[in-house]
Amino acid sequence: MVLQQMLIFLGYPIWWGDLPMGVYTFLERENLVGKTIIPFCTHEGSGLGNTERFIAESTKAKVLPGLEMRGRKAQNSQTEAKAEMEEWIKKSLADIK
Repeated sequence: MVLQQMLIFLGYPIWWGDLPMGVYTFLERENLVGKTIIPFCTHEGSGLGNTERFIAESTKAKVLPGLEMRGRKAQNSQTEAKAEMEEWIKKSLADIK
């Protein structure tokens, strides 16, 4: 349906160290074989957890290193969060080439 793109930035909050159910549903329904997924998440202590590994194993996509950011930083330090995310995006895109 959605995914004719080869590069997918997949963002989600981490809930108790895990993906939200809606993301599980998305990963199950879409054919992501051969795609490149770059995950990013907000959390309050668990980082990306095992989500990068799960995404790679369940989709057979190439998964690049993700960005994890504390929700507190994203909400209260937006300038710092934006700079961190922009740097991560540049690095991620360079890793694809």
